[in-house]
Amino acid sequence: MLEKEVASIIKFILDSAGNPVPYYHNMPENFVVPSVYFPSPEITFEPDTFSTYGADYNIFVNFFHTSTELAYELALPVFHSINAARKLIPAIDINGKTTGQYIRIQDVQLKKSDECAYQMQVGWVSRRPYNCEEAQLIQNFYLNGGKI
Repeated sequence: MLEKEVASIIKFILDSAGNPVPYYHNMPENFVVPSVYFPSPEITFEPDTFSTYGADYNIFVNFFHTSTELAYELALPVFHSINAARKLIPAIDINGKTTGQYIRIQDVQLKKSDECAYQMQVGWVSRRPYNCEEAQLIQNFYLNGGKI
């Protein structure tokens, strides 16, 4: 299952890179270039508020081309597009339409990973509510014998 946040980031990257061939699972032996590989993100827990926690996501996107320079030229517009958008990626719904909400990217880094390949690290925090049991809300509150 592809989460909406990850799908939104993938769409933004593909649009910014000129729609190269995307790969999502294992890379085939004779893959097409130019292409972009989207592995599953790494996720860690981050405390947030009393009622929410953060899921700290990092996805390591790989850009491939026939030369290292062309892989760089494929990845660089994506790097600049994310930063030019103030690190706000439009969220999309299940049909690929924008929802009016945004995903705030916390970190984006671009580096050479191999010959003919560049890797972009994209990091963000997704806030999720804790599970909480239903409880009766307080009706009256007394302090020093008086009702507040």
